Amino acid sequence: MLVDSAMQTTLPPEAAKEIDYVKSLVARHFPVYDVNVSYDIIEFFCRIDESTLEESFDELRKEMLSRGYVPMITYQKGEHVIIVGKRGRLKHRSPYVSLTLFAVTLLMMIYFGAALWSSYIDPSGADVFSLNNIGMGILTFVLPLMVILGAHELGHYWMARRKGVAVSFPLFLPLFPLIGTLGAIVSLRDPVPDRKSLLEIGIAGPIVGLLVAIPIGVLGILLTNADGKPIPDEFTTEASTAFYLPLLYGWIAELVPIAGDYATHPLIFAAWAGFLLTAINLLPAGQLDGGLIARSLLGRNARFVSWATVGALFVMTFLWLFWIILLLVILLLGLTRPPPLNDIIKLDFRRKVASLCALAIFIFTFLPMPTATIIPDHSIDIEPADGMSASISPWDSAESTLYVINTGSVKNNITVFAENQSTAWTIEFKPIGASDEMYADSVNIALDVSQNITYSMRVTCGSAPPGERQLTVVARSESAPKDEPVEERLVYTLTVEPPYVQFWIIEGNVSAPTGGNATALVQVNNTRPGILPLAFTTNAPPDYVNVTLYEHHPDENSTDRLEMTVPADDSVTLSVLISVNSSASSGDWVITIQASYFDFVLETIEVGLAVV
Repeated sequence: MLVDSAMQTTLPPEAAKEIDYVKSLVARHFPVYDVNVSYDIIEFFCRIDESTLEESFDELRKEMLSRGYVPMITYQKGEHVIIVGKRGRLKHRSPYVSLTLFAVTLLMMIYFGAALWSSYIDPSGADVFSLNNIGMGILTFVLPLMVILGAHELGHYWMARRKGVAVSFPLFLPLFPLIGTLGAIVSLRDPVPDRKSLLEIGIAGPIVGLLVAIPIGVLGILLTNADGKPIPDEFTTEASTAFYLPLLYGWIAELVPIAGDYATHPLIFAAWAGFLLTAINLLPAGQLDGGLIARSLLGRNARFVSWATVGALFVMTFLWLFWIILLLVILLLGLTRPPPLNDIIKLDFRRKVASLCALAIFIFTFLPMPTATIIPDHSIDIEPADGMSASISPWDSAESTLYVINTGSVKNNITVFAENQSTAWTIEFKPIGASDEMYADSVNIALDVSQNITYSMRVTCGSAPPGERQLTVVARSESAPKDEPVEERLVYTLTVEPPYVQFWIIEGNVSAPTGGNATALVQVNNTRPGILPLAFTTNAPPDYVNVTLYEHHPDENSTDRLEMTVPADDSVTLSVLISVNSSASSGDWVITIQASYFDFVLETIEVGLAVV
């Protein structure tokens, strides 16, 4: 940041001898056709050769400065006028002011650096200002940021001295509580020779500072990856400050990405502050570096850009309150600056391109809202990928896919499970693409902001009655406060279909004498991977025929309704005991046997009976 304190011109009362002497100096380089003398300046109306104007005026400027005069050339009402005044004495600022501001700035930066390192190494916040935290805060934040600021001001200093313009020592501006500083100001102690020099002095600081900030930012990312500290859960339950990356730093992070969801190393914040201060200095207002660049490019019209910038900053205070501090600094330093001594020479093509580069740097490093207070929002969204209904048979499995999305503002620890599931069901989840061994009753994952995951859900139906059933899948935030639970649900409709079983009579027809018995054998084959509970009932038309069913021995479980389970991938045999009363007459009859599953009739077969 630069301000100009050098244009303090005074001229002793008119003295013909001194006027003639000054005129002789001007006449060596430009033909003078008229002179206008006022109290403190002399105006020389000259004829100008445009092709040699820049070189001739620069020689005049150097010669006059060595003799204690300051020349300035302007174009007024169609005439070129060289205005000469006595070079004033430079006012030297007390070093105590600079030292005091530097000390205050340094203390604020150390405070912020210690807090940064403490939160990075120990999120609990215990003993923030220990000697270790203060030392590491200085090493990882204060020192690198000071290097960036020092490089910025050194760029101004080097270019100003190259142009023969003396500059003051930096005046640091403290800022609490953001990063400890708003940057530094150096004053130009000599008038700037021309627009070209004004541009080069203004742009040198941001370019040099940015060239230092970029490698520091890359190193910060590398150290973040090297340490690999996971973001602690504390940051998901309490209000925190988010630091947004400018476009340029975002591109760097894409080329050298952070390898995981890691806590940010303080060196990244130092680089972030360097980018922020570069953008602030390039604002085209008043005494800022951008103000110098705008003045060199637009001339006196730059004042309109300064006012527009002030207006934009005022509007942006509604986005980021700290802009009000910068707005006050700009107004305090002034929205206009003294013009260069040669305000006629325009910028050449190369320097116009340089000013466009400065504009590009500003666009790629500026953020209307660099930080924001994040109130934890643990919102979740859960969506089906392939419908919410399916048909399933007992001991079969059905798979579907669902998405879980962190729609909140912080990292979210999310558990997915099925709610109130019956013992007849098995509902399991796994991340899509994982092996089947990864299936579990519930799954848990931490998702960053806007991150999502796709889960595969496998539903296995046990011995469940046919018909529609509802299954509820819950996504629950484990990071949300317990008194404010955050959950989302999906309700699936599952239609249980009757199982298929093979059911046949080993001997289809039997015969029995009156007063005698006959036994038919029925085979039941279960091809399901699980057991099936079945019920068998009979229907014997004549009253004088009695039918009972049993599995092993008629004396143990003979009954007219036999309930039995058929093992998985196995078969059972049941016996049909037919007793014929002695009063029965001869003839052929049909006995019906019915197999049911949870009162749903699966199949009916018939046994032929001949009474002899």
